[in-house]
Amino acid sequence: MLSMQRIDIWCEKWGDWCNPILVKETRQALKSRQFVITFSLLLVAALSWTIIGTVSLMPAIYDTPSAPRMLLGYYFVLALPMLLVVPLAAYRSLEGEIDDGTLELLSVTALSPKQIVLGKLASAMLQMLLYFVVLFPCVSYAYTLRGVDFPTTVVLLGMLVIAGIMMTIVALFFAPLSRSRTGRVTMLLVVIMLLVGAEWLLGLAAFELIFGDGDWQRDMGLSQISVLLGGVLLVVPAVAHLFLTLAAAQLTPMIENRSTKIRVALLVVNATVAAWIALGFEDSFAFVQQMFLGGVGLMFLWVLASSMFVSESAVLTPRVQRTLPQSFLGRATLTWLAPGPATGLVFSVLNILLLLGMLVGAFVSIAIRGFVFSSSDVREMETLLQFSCAVAAYMTCFLVLVYGVMKALRRNNNPRVEVGFAALVVVAVFSALGPYGIQLYLNDFLEFPYSHWQATNWVWTLYNIADGVDCSGVIKTLGTIGVVGVLGVMFMNRALVRPRRTATPERVRQELGKNRDMAESK
Repeated sequence: MLSMQRIDIWCEKWGDWCNPILVKETRQALKSRQFVITFSLLLVAALSWTIIGTVSLMPAIYDTPSAPRMLLGYYFVLALPMLLVVPLAAYRSLEGEIDDGTLELLSVTALSPKQIVLGKLASAMLQMLLYFVVLFPCVSYAYTLRGVDFPTTVVLLGMLVIAGIMMTIVALFFAPLSRSRTGRVTMLLVVIMLLVGAEWLLGLAAFELIFGDGDWQRDMGLSQISVLLGGVLLVVPAVAHLFLTLAAAQLTPMIENRSTKIRVALLVVNATVAAWIALGFEDSFAFVQQMFLGGVGLMFLWVLASSMFVSESAVLTPRVQRTLPQSFLGRATLTWLAPGPATGLVFSVLNILLLLGMLVGAFVSIAIRGFVFSSSDVREMETLLQFSCAVAAYMTCFLVLVYGVMKALRRNNNPRVEVGFAALVVVAVFSALGPYGIQLYLNDFLEFPYSHWQATNWVWTLYNIADGVDCSGVIKTLGTIGVVGVLGVMFMNRALVRPRRTATPERVRQELGKNRDMAESK
C-alpha cells in the first residue's frame, strides 16, 4: 500500500513537471462522455467485425488467405476515432478554452502558449494510444490469417498514426484562427471537411496497400524507399513543428514576439525539404520529380507566409526590443528574424533567392555528375529553371507592392496580418487582368499576341514559359525592378530594417530573476 502511494506521488510530480495541461486534459478527456462513448463503440465495432468477418469467411478461412478483408475492416474501425474523433475533440478543447475565457487565466501562469498547445496534442496522442492498444490484438489476429505481409501491416499502421497526429496538429492550428462566432463556425466546417477528406484519401491508400499483394515492395527500389522514409522522418516533423508554432503564435499576446519563431520554423522546413531532395540525387528522374514537388510545396508556403510577413506592424513593443540582437554579427545576421514588415520583406526575398539558388545548384550538380539526358529532358529542365526564375521575380515585385499597400492601410487602421494575403491576391489579379483588359480594349476586343506590354501579366508569361517561349528579357526586367524596390525599402526605412535593442530595466531584471529562482526551486 505504501509503495502504491509512492508511485502515485511520483507520477503526480512527474506529470506536473512534464506538462500540467497534459494532466488536466487527460483527466477531463478520460472522464468525458465523448471518450466513454467512442471507446465503447470501438470495442463493440471491433468485436462485431471479428465475429461477422470470421463467420462470413467460413470455411475458406482455414485454407485460403483471409487477412486482407479482415485487416481492412479493422483499419476503418480504428481510422474513424483516430482521424476524425480525436482531432475534433482537440479542436473543441482549444476552442473551448478561448470561448470560456480560461485561456486568459492560463496566460497569467508560468505556462507558455507552446506548452498549452503541446499539452493538448499530448492528450490527443494519449487517446490515440488507447484506441490503438485496443485494436492491436485484432490486427494481430488478422495478420495470422495470411495474405498480408508484415511490412505492409507496419506501413499501414504507421501511416494511420502519422496521419492522425498530423490532422490533430492541423485542427489545433485552426482552433484559434478566428475569434468571432461566424468565423468559428466556418473554421469548424473547414476542419470537418479536411478530416473527412483525409479519411477518404487514406482509406483509398489503405485499400490499395492491403489488396496490392505487396506490389509496392516490388515496384519500389531501395533508393525510392529511402526517399519515402526520408520524407516521413524529415519533412513531416518539420511541417508539424511549423503548424504547432503557428498555433502557439496565435495564443501569444500581441506585445510578445510572435514572428521570430515562425521564421525559424520556416527555415527548418526549407532545410528539411532540401535534405529530402538530396536523398534522391542518385536517381536523376526521381531527383527532378522531387525538385518539382518540393519546389511547388515551398512556393505555395512562401507565397502565404511572405504576404503575412510584409503585413506585420512596424511598431515594436519594449519587450520585443529587449530581445533583439545586440552584437554587430548578431545584428547583421539575425535582424531579419525580428518582427516587422521591412525585415519580413527582406527575409522573404532572401529565402526566395535562396530557393532559386538551390534549384540552380541542383542543375549544376546534375551536369557535373554527368547524367545522360535526352534533348527533350534538357529543354524541360531549362524551362523549369526559367519558370522558377519568373516566379521568383514576380513574387519579389508583388511583395514590394503588398508592403506599400499594407503601409498605407496601417496609417488609419490596424489590420490583421491575414489581410496581407488578401492584398497579395488583389495585386496578382490586377497585375494580370489590368494590362490584358487595356490592350484588349485598344485592340477592339480582338485577339492579340504576347508582347512586353503584358510583362506584368504573370499568368500569360508563365504560360508562355511552360509552352517553351523564351521570356528571359521580361524576367530580367522584373527581377531588376523587384531588387531595386527591396533596396529602396531598406534605404528608406533604416530604423525598421535595422531595429536597435533597448536595455532591460532594473525592475524587470529583478522580476525575471525571482521567477527564475522560483522555477529552479520547484
